[in-house]
Amino acid sequence: MGLLSWTGFSNVTAVALNVALAAEAESSLLSPDQIAHYVATAIFTIINLLVAYIILKLFVFKKLIKVINGRKESISNSVTNAQEKEKQADEKLDEAIKRVDASHEEAMQIIADARNQAEKQSETIIETAKKEAQEIRDRAEDDAKRTRQAMLEEMKDEVADLAVSIAGRVLGSCNDKTSEKEIREKVMNELQTAEVKTGE
Repeated sequence: MGLLSWTGFSNVTAVALNVALAAEAESSLLSPDQIAHYVATAIFTIINLLVAYIILKLFVFKKLIKVINGRKESISNSVTNAQEKEKQADEKLDEAIKRVDASHEEAMQIIADARNQAEKQSETIIETAKKEAQEIRDRAEDDAKRTRQAMLEEMKDEVADLAVSIAGRVLGSCNDKTSEKEIREKVMNELQTAEVKTGE
């Protein structure tokens, strides 16, 4: 049926050409032959355009559409890949920012812990130094007390020896007739003399 219609089409075209050629023999702008010639030319042009369209559609448009669709798909894939890569880059950037923030917070925490530790250590050192200073002061006071006590004991012994010595002198130099007042004066004189000697 396709061949038949093509044959019929060819016949119509041939008839149109014949009519156009015959119409050219008698030429007048608006004569029926000239109008028939215009109509035949228009039909022939339309038929040529339709044939050209069909040929282009069968052989060129399909391939062209395939190429265009392939290119469109390639561009679409490229855009999709670019969007995915951009999304991945954004995710990596967010992750990097989070890591930087976390490391910053961790660094601040480490600094705060180190500062607290240093303060505790300084307080411990100060407390230890205070305790040691207090112990040294207490030992010094104890040593001073012991030394003073020992000196007092030594002085008591010396004073006792001195008193015995003075009493012996006074009693030895006194006879029964001396009064108590005179003995007292002699003891005082001997004590003053002894104090002057011990002061030296």
